[in-house]
This record gives sequence, C-alpha cells and structure tokens, in this order.
Amino acid sequence: MKFKLSLITLALATCSSGAFAFDFGVTSANTQANTNSKWACKKCTSKKSVLGQAGIELGSMSSDDDHAANNLKYTDGFAAGVNADLVYNNKGYRTEVVADQLGSEQGYGAIKTGRLGVWNVEASFDEKRRYNADNAESVWVADGNTLIKQDEMVTQQLVKERKKSAIEAKLKLDNVASYIRFSNEDKTGKHTSSMTNGGIKAINIAAPIDTQTQNMAAGVSLSGLNWLTELSYKGSWFENDIDSLELNGMGYPVSSQAPDNQSQFVTLTGRYSLSRTHFSGRISQGSMTQDADYVTLTEVTSGPGNADTQVDTLDANFKVTSTVMSGLRLKASVDYSDRDNKTDVRMYEQYTFDELSGDFQANTPLDTTRTAYKASASYSIAKGQRIEAGYDRIETERSNQDREETDDNIFWAQWRVTGLEMWDIRLKGLYSDRGGSELVYDQLSESGENTLMRKYYLADKKSSKAELFVTHTPLDSLSLSFRGYYGLDDYTNTEIGLVESKDYGYDLGLSWQALQELSVNIDGGYQWIGSDQASAQTTNLDMWQADTEDQFGFAGIGFNYTGLSDKGINLSADYSYAISISDSYSNGYNVLGDYESTSHNVTVQATYVMTEQAIVGLKYQFERYRDSDNTQLPTYYYPGTGPTGLNTLGVLNHDYDAHLILATLQYRF
Repeated sequence: MKFKLSLITLALATCSSGAFAFDFGVTSANTQANTNSKWACKKCTSKKSVLGQAGIELGSMSSDDDHAANNLKYTDGFAAGVNADLVYNNKGYRTEVVADQLGSEQGYGAIKTGRLGVWNVEASFDEKRRYNADNAESVWVADGNTLIKQDEMVTQQLVKERKKSAIEAKLKLDNVASYIRFSNEDKTGKHTSSMTNGGIKAINIAAPIDTQTQNMAAGVSLSGLNWLTELSYKGSWFENDIDSLELNGMGYPVSSQAPDNQSQFVTLTGRYSLSRTHFSGRISQGSMTQDADYVTLTEVTSGPGNADTQVDTLDANFKVTSTVMSGLRLKASVDYSDRDNKTDVRMYEQYTFDELSGDFQANTPLDTTRTAYKASASYSIAKGQRIEAGYDRIETERSNQDREETDDNIFWAQWRVTGLEMWDIRLKGLYSDRGGSELVYDQLSESGENTLMRKYYLADKKSSKAELFVTHTPLDSLSLSFRGYYGLDDYTNTEIGLVESKDYGYDLGLSWQALQELSVNIDGGYQWIGSDQASAQTTNLDMWQADTEDQFGFAGIGFNYTGLSDKGINLSADYSYAISISDSYSNGYNVLGDYESTSHNVTVQATYVMTEQAIVGLKYQFERYRDSDNTQLPTYYYPGTGPTGLNTLGVLNHDYDAHLILATLQYRF
C-alpha cells in the first residue's frame, strides 16, 4: 500500500488489508489424481500447441498537442505498437504472453508460465504517460529540490510518467497454496504546484516528480472440504527524492513534499461452510511509519524537528450468510477499524489560517475508531422476483477533532424482476441519517474563515437515493436499456457552508442487429451535480449564498458490418461525444468563471483476411478536443484582472484536432 500524505492526517484513512485469494478455478484444480481417460472427449482436444494471436500496428500521429495521447495513446510523429494474446501448451505446462499496444504511451506487457493447477510465475511491465499541458511558461526551472530563476521564460511540459514492473509466483500442492508478489513503480515528470511568501505573493511552478514505490505481498493458505484459512503479509515502501522545494534567492518559506514512508500489515483470514450457512472472518494488524523532517516557515528542521510519526492499525471483520429456508437468505457482518496515532507531540512554527504567525504550535495526533454493523435479508417472493433489504449502522469515534463521535444509520432495499418475458427490472432505494456528538471547534471567523466551512463531512446529514434499471428485449434482434438515478444530501443542522447537494441523471443504451450482416449500438447519458452553500444567517449584513453546478454528458453510436465477409472484409466505425460543464455562483454572480470541455472521437476500421492465419487492417482515429477554464490567467496580467501578487504558468487550455492512422497486421495461431 502506498500513502503520500503525512501520517498525522493519515490517521483518518481507512486502510484495510484484505486477503489475497488463491485461484481455485478450473485451471487451478489439482487433476493429478484424476483418471479421466475413459470419459475425455478426445475429438474436442485441440492438437495445436500455440493458440491466440499476435500483431503489430504501424502508422503516424498528427497533433500539435500531446494531450491527445491520453486518449489516442500516441504523440505526434511515427507510431508503432505490439499486441499479443498467445497461449502455448506442452505436456501439462502452459505459457501465456499478453501485450497491449506495447510501445505506445500506455503500453502493457506480461508473460506467465507454469504447470496447470500446480505452479506459475508471471512477470509484467506497465508504462503510462499522462499529459496535462505542454505550454506551461515560467522563469523558474527545477534543479533537484531547488527552483532556479532563468533570464527568460522557459516553456515546460506538465506530464506524469509511471513505469511499473511486477513479478508474481504461485504454488498449490494438494490443500496447501502460497503466493508471493513484488512490484516496483517509478513516477517522474512535472505537475502544477505553487510557492508563497506567507503573505499576498504566490508563484505557480512546474514542480518536479521523482518517487519510487515498492510493494510486496505474500501468503500461504490451507484448505479442507468446507474450510479455508490464509495468513498473508503486505508491505509498501515509498521514497520521494523531492522531499522539499525552495525558490533560490527569494526568501520564500520552504515547501514540504510527500515524505518517505512505509506500511506493513499481517492478516489472518478464514472461511467455513456448514450446510447452508457460511462463515468468514479477517483480522489484520499493521503499522504505518515515516521518518522525515518537518518543514517550518524558514527551513527543513533537524534534530528535535524530526518527525518520527507512527500510526498503528487494527482491522477485523466477521460475516455470516445463511439460507434459512427455500428462497430466504440472511446476511450479517461486523467490521472494526482502529487507527492509533503514536506520533510524538512537539512544538513547531506554523501557519495559522491565512496569516503568518511566529507562534509555535503543537502537532495534533489524530486517532480514529470505526465500527460498522450490517444486516440484510433476501427473499424470492415469486419465480423471477426477489426482494432484498438491509440496515447498516456505522459508529465512528475521533480524538482531537471537531466532532468526537458520528453515527450513520443506513436503510436500503432492492427489488429485482427477471421473470417477465422480455423484461429485466431492478429498483433500488436508500435512506441514511448521520448524527452524533456536539461539534467542538474554535470560532475564528474574524481571522478570515469559519472552520465549519470545512467540516461538512462531519455535519448532520440526511441522504436519499433511488436507482432504476430497466432492460427490455422486444425483439430477438433489439435490446433497450435505461438507468435513472437521483440522490439528495440534506445537511439539516448546518450553520454555515454546504447545506444541500444533488446528483441525478440517466443512461440509455440500444443494441440492434439491424441485418444479419449489420449490428448497431447506441448509447448516451447525462448527469447533473449541484451543491448549495450559505452563510451563517445571523444578520442581514453578512448573508451570502454560493452555488456550484456541474454537468456531464455523453453520446455514442457504432456499427459493425460483415456483409463482405465472403471476400474477407470486415468494416466497423464508432463515434462518441462528451461534454463537461462547471459553473460557480456567489450571490447570483458568476465571479469564478466557467469551465467547459468537449470532445468528439471517431474510429473507422477495415480488416481483410489474407489467409486463414493472416489479417491486415487499416484504422483511422480522430479526436477534436476543446476546453476553456476562465480561472486560467496569463503568466503576467494587468492589475485588477486577477488576484494580486500571483504569477501563473499561463493559460493552459486545450484546442486541437488530432489524427491517427495505423496499418495493422495480425497473425492467428
């Protein structure tokens, strides 16, 4: 497990260490003792030792914005990738090779070999690049942990690159199974960040990324006729070569970055079946630690400023499922999670809200204990009809926080109908109510902001949600689907801040076999998310209201035509459209500006079967992408047109058309 934030705040995180299930599927069954030669279908056995396909794609990408590679997977210029899905069988041994556009900006490759049902070893490599902008401008360029001012503006690329390699081994002998897994992930690149002098001046920077995360997991399990137990270990080690950032010669406070840290967990799980009743349980104990220096206003501290932070974790779970009678199934479970922060308490120089303070304050270790009780029942009321209902209660205790206790009561129900001819209907509903102890906080509104503005996740809340899924097949060649949903969160006792939020929308789908040779698929949907905030209504003079409205929509159509298959030709095409809109209003005025993005994507592909094994093809992809964020500002701007004292990285909006054409060759075994 990887965690980048300081462990002082990670005490709030829920980090369960679940069991790693061993594969007990058909391919992993122990068949050595079986004598199946008398009934095996010898005519059904493939004589081929190699099955699957392998291929290459070669072509060209035309785009003046590398952001297009996030979708099309190639940057401007020559494009080449390898695809494969191969299986080699030889006398009970099996080797698999998988490649997915290996060589592109988002390539993946893996090889797995072993003896069926006994052992296997797998190695994989995954490389991903995410482009945010290639036109960020700044006079500040990073050299390790230091940003050095240049004589002129330097154009920098904001891109995150991840390289992950992994190796895994599994072994199964009779009723004993084990596994071990190790992975290494390197992240490099640059991302948007900022530095401040503690007053009104701030500088946006292209901050460097250079981290490494190593994960290891291992486990051994023992199973019987109706039981299974497993002991497992999971560890993670995170290293950040950029532990702090400093503006050379500016006298700005040093900015701390994600500290080096590690976590280790040991977990014991078990399952037991007794006739129609099944029991399962898990207990996990772990520790998350970091040995790093706190960063104060002036420098990285040393000596007594060193932060030996530690959070001990304990997680436990018990679940029982029983079919008490025909058509009636009962479930019950208890989940327990405890985060015990054992970090030393010391005095450090700190910021206080938006003002620079020379006072020393103590760090605050945060402890969290969470217990969840769940019970549900599922009953078949008629053939093809099932109703399910349940109740969840979540009790959370916190130390040194604004609310020591919260209680969530959740009621939910679901009705599923599959017995009607040509119809499949599912209706879900949920109601929850959060309460708890009294809010305890420091009223610091005179310093610039009321702390309750940030505490909506602790506030009393009533939530209602409903979902309807309908699938209709009026014809053998036509299938229709609909999903509608609505959710309302009402912060009933909020004095200031978030008072209400809504999330609702719909999805539509159509699948039509128009002709024997022509199939058509159409889908679309839209989602609205709205949030309302309000001031503490003590007087008419300080009343205010703020609203945020987000919208997301998509639509698509595609077809596949096989009418020329007798000539070895197959044709397909897809088109999709997506839109995203975000607006913010304060007292009815759009003071923060709008954000909007749209994308059009087209894929057209033709393949030709040259021989029984060889298939050639031609694929064309197009993307038109536009986005505009009114909060983006030029690097330097006239006074009054933006915040005072801010230097930005420039306007990083996107506006491009990208074209990708690929010739493909696939060989089938």
